[in-house]
Amino acid sequence: MRKSGSLAKTALAANVMVWGGAALFLFALAGENTYAAFHGQWYNILGWALIVAIALAITVVGVVEVRRLHSRLHRSSD
Repeated sequence: MRKSGSLAKTALAANVMVWGGAALFLFALAGENTYAAFHGQWYNILGWALIVAIALAITVVGVVEVRRLHSRLHRSSD
């Protein structure tokens, strides 16, 4: 196996850990604050929705990056 394939696999694994960890952290934070958000003032719901929206955006960016690296991995092994 060439060096670039090994480097691409390492980049793919690191990318999954970084984006997945960030999204998981934000979803856990939103989950922890769900009760307080829906039993408080309107701006609590707004803050909760913002956390969820950012977590979804991070998830989408992570999936796009993983697919891009995955395609590069298969292209370099040919």
